[in-house]
Amino acid sequence: MIPLMAALPLLTAFLVVFLDVLKVKRTAIKGVFLLGALLPVPVVLLNWPGSEVVGGWAREAGIEVALTGTNLPFIAGELVLFIFVALYSLYYFDFRDKKTPKVLALLLLLHAGLMGAFIARDFFNFYIYMEIASVSAFALVAFSDEKGSKRAAFRYLMLSLLASYLFVFAMGIIYMETGYLNVELIGKNTVPGRELNTALALAFTSLLLKAGIFPLHSWLPDAHSSAPTPVSAVLSGAVVKAPAYGMILLLSALPSGETFRAAAMGVAVASIFFGIAGALLQRDAKRLLAYHTISQMGYVLLGVGSLNFTGAAYYAMAHSIFKGGLFLAVGSLGRESRKLGEFGYSNAPVMALSVLALSLAIGGIGPLVGAYGKELLYESLSGPWKLAVPLGSIGTLTSFAKLNHHLKRGEAPGMPAAWKLSSLGLALAALLTGVYLGAGVNPRDVLYLSSALLLFALLKRLGVLGWSPRAGPREIGRDVNVLTAVFVMVTIVMILLQGV
Repeated sequence: MIPLMAALPLLTAFLVVFLDVLKVKRTAIKGVFLLGALLPVPVVLLNWPGSEVVGGWAREAGIEVALTGTNLPFIAGELVLFIFVALYSLYYFDFRDKKTPKVLALLLLLHAGLMGAFIARDFFNFYIYMEIASVSAFALVAFSDEKGSKRAAFRYLMLSLLASYLFVFAMGIIYMETGYLNVELIGKNTVPGRELNTALALAFTSLLLKAGIFPLHSWLPDAHSSAPTPVSAVLSGAVVKAPAYGMILLLSALPSGETFRAAAMGVAVASIFFGIAGALLQRDAKRLLAYHTISQMGYVLLGVGSLNFTGAAYYAMAHSIFKGGLFLAVGSLGRESRKLGEFGYSNAPVMALSVLALSLAIGGIGPLVGAYGKELLYESLSGPWKLAVPLGSIGTLTSFAKLNHHLKRGEAPGMPAAWKLSSLGLALAALLTGVYLGAGVNPRDVLYLSSALLLFALLKRLGVLGWSPRAGPREIGRDVNVLTAVFVMVTIVMILLQGV
């Protein structure tokens, strides 16, 4: 039954295309699309916890899938986000446009790819499903009418393909050395050696690029900000989580050195603060949110690098909910202009409430779900690493103080009730999930909030928040070459640190 989580959205994606070819009424297409979003939910409820090998084959030759305590938060976050995105999409895309059924089918393919990647217990199937999600994502970015979207999709495609080739190469080495691609069987049959160390470093660095983590992030701000709003929400909230889950599978199966893991944590901390700095300098609201994805993925990597897989998984779930909600809310408010100061929520109390709640959630303020995820990460860290969590929270809240400062002064255009419902629904999900998991109000939250407001006031007075990096058009081939060179250098460093 577990494979149905990927199979049902896949089936409905083909049905949407088929119904469109037959020119069936839009209502039927919308119904099938919503069904594809919802159907994995009962499969999870009926089969968790559990595992199975598809077709009853032996584990060595079969496809193993599972619902465990580690992958369930990834799945829950994706499902909650995708259901609200599906509702939003029905009122976002124009059904008079012939592209719309194809976009809906691609969204369902993306959904199927993510479900398949999250339940996979072997590297081959994890790779296949991650690629289904990635290819759907490239196409969805390219479908956008935003200026620069084709360029962003091409750069995303080229760099992601490069990472995919290296990942497959690494899987080949692992198979040659152990005879397996099943995560548990690799773990039981691994004999440490230079070849496996190289494979781990290659695969891990490839996933860092696909997750958009600094310094391999360059494709992410353009791709996530130029996509249609519901696509931006899924890209930022869910697609970058599949590589993070792959990192957990890798470190579960293969031995990693302390230096390698410390380097991963160093990259995570750099990503947290680079993303915050980048966000503070943005005047485009969607690019501001995209830079926060680079920052927030640093938290997830911090959990992976410290072998706190539970903390990483729950923070990934929290990020899916609040970042998806922020993209939907800000994208709705900024439908006519994305420039800060030219739109806001002063005449839209529901959207104001949603954005404020989601801003507190991403800052780790209780009892919202971000506080629970950050507490799990904080408890497992030691020494100076602990400082990354509270300092990152203050930096994040400072950036969102800037966003809300602009939003409270502008007005929102009219919008469908479904858009408000989707944003509010995800804000409520952030609150209720946090309360359910036991995230309480902590006196430290007052310190974080007051520090962030003081820092915001100081930066505003100094004029720092008015700075904006110039991002003129660059020659695409040279751009890809530079990013490839950075990727190669990071890969070599990670291989050396893993002890080759």
